[in-house]
Amino acid sequence: MTSVSIPALRKGGSVADLRESNLSLVLQALSSGGALSRAEIAKQCGLGVTALTSLVNELLLRRLVVESTELVRPTIGRPTSLLEMDTGHWAVLGILCDRRTLAVATGGLDGAVTDIARFPVARDGEGGFETYRPFLAQALTAALLRCRANGRVLAAVEVAVPGAVNRESGDVVRSVLNGWSRVALRDEIQGILATVPRDVAAHGPGTGHVLVGVDRETNYSMLTHVYRGATARNLAYIGGRNALSGGLYSRSSIEHGASGLAGEFGHLVVDPEGARCWCGRQGCVETRLGLAHLYSLCTGLPEAESFRLLADSHKTMLNDILAGVAGGNPRHLQTLADAGRWLGIAIDTIAAVVNPDEIVVDGYLARLRPYLEPGTRSQLETLGPLPSLSKLRITYGVGAEDGSLQGAVLAARDTVIRRPAVASAIERRPGQDR
Repeated sequence: MTSVSIPALRKGGSVADLRESNLSLVLQALSSGGALSRAEIAKQCGLGVTALTSLVNELLLRRLVVESTELVRPTIGRPTSLLEMDTGHWAVLGILCDRRTLAVATGGLDGAVTDIARFPVARDGEGGFETYRPFLAQALTAALLRCRANGRVLAAVEVAVPGAVNRESGDVVRSVLNGWSRVALRDEIQGILATVPRDVAAHGPGTGHVLVGVDRETNYSMLTHVYRGATARNLAYIGGRNALSGGLYSRSSIEHGASGLAGEFGHLVVDPEGARCWCGRQGCVETRLGLAHLYSLCTGLPEAESFRLLADSHKTMLNDILAGVAGGNPRHLQTLADAGRWLGIAIDTIAAVVNPDEIVVDGYLARLRPYLEPGTRSQLETLGPLPSLSKLRITYGVGAEDGSLQGAVLAARDTVIRRPAVASAIERRPGQDR
């Protein structure tokens, strides 16, 4: 896995804040560098031997790091042991909330997914989040039971939602595909965790201290790409499994903007005289590149009906389009040739506004790459040498259906690294001494 800089806890004015920041620095060094000696950690973090010894001892007590079985044998002196992340004690969860399915990925402090469980969501009457909540509680309870069965303690949860999400407040502003509006999702999940019965929680009381984050699905998918090998310091992402959105990554973190909506590239207006988008605006990228739009053009199905299929049948819709172009269907081929041109227009617009080093095209657009890329390239060449395009790298993801789940697990792991005090809060419950 690529070494990625994780923003450390901000240093405050107190000794406790400074110590947490230094603990985070040590964890970041180990998460990106693998097993390291104490001397290597001290050099990377700029810490003295005495300070590092105290920090390492605390991280060992919190079960965040462990002594490696591997030894370093210097040319002079005794062999010394290495330190590495403890991947056996703590668990993190990545959750994807879809209209009909809840997917829960379990991972550890190495960011690797060890298990994915899927739970059907039956919603009579389409009652919004109120009818969704019991299924979310069921999925979280099942995940905690799995953690307990494996002897692990839950430390952090990250939840991916298709739609507009305010990361800072933890609210889902709107998720049209899920039928949600103004849902305080972080508070909802914290409430569920706080009321989990003692015999279900992996460590009795204390699940109320679990770190919980909520973000757009595409931001998590972008993070997966970053960790898989993106070299850009400033990266833009456009994609989605069923509807178009995007994301921005700058230096070492996701850029969320003033209200968490930075990178909503699916709703850039590129055709002011174009069709009305399902978001209520006119001429969005979604109206030219959205899966519902492409499917409607390829099959002749009215676009409103195509949109209603997105939440449940996006994989079938994409496969139908791919089958058509593979079979040489002229209508399908022309639709994707035109779509490639609009993708070029969208990339040009993003490059002019954001000026990233790299733009990643992912999701269903990545699956359609062979049919989109020629038109995209031609459009960009026609537009001329815009300075922001001169050194821009355009890369394509793999369109992985579970990309956001992997990214959510990585984000949850990163949250623990930034805030190692969560280990102390969960382990040291009221009335309990070490």
